[in-house]
Amino acid sequence: MDTTRDSQPPRKRRPWLRALKGILVTLAVVAAALLLFQASYLVGTARMVPLADRLRPLEGWKPDGENVNGGIFCIGIDVPCDSMWRRFRTQQPVTAGDILRISSEAGLTGQMEGDCGTSPLPSNVTGMYVACKASGVLDGYDVEIRVLKLAVDDPERIIQCRLSSVRNR
Repeated sequence: MDTTRDSQPPRKRRPWLRALKGILVTLAVVAAALLLFQASYLVGTARMVPLADRLRPLEGWKPDGENVNGGIFCIGIDVPCDSMWRRFRTQQPVTAGDILRISSEAGLTGQMEGDCGTSPLPSNVTGMYVACKASGVLDGYDVEIRVLKLAVDDPERIIQCRLSSVRNR
């Protein structure tokens, strides 16, 4: 008979240790998934955000919002993947020359529509409308800088810079 086995005290069971291990494994899996999503977003938008950074706002323009969509897990239902916009507000008058200067400093060569100041409110529009816009293609992205007005005599201007991959056309 082997008495060495029986001479050792019985091992205590520690159910809390097993539960702790399960919780740690679950947390590691969730953290890895979140890191994967974040990494795909950063890689997917790596080319687009520096292009938007080249569209520098003028002094006195206050940031009013930003939306960036991209990454391999992007589902373009409402907003197309690989696209973004930034919006600024100002009470200062914005001219077509200002928009052309911003677009040319960014390397954008394209079309300019409207004069930003005297563009009349279209007859079929009752809210915000485009007073002028510059558009073109920059490094594989359709770029558009729009000046929006709420009313003909309203001093506030909304400047929106939009980028979208040419694949979204």
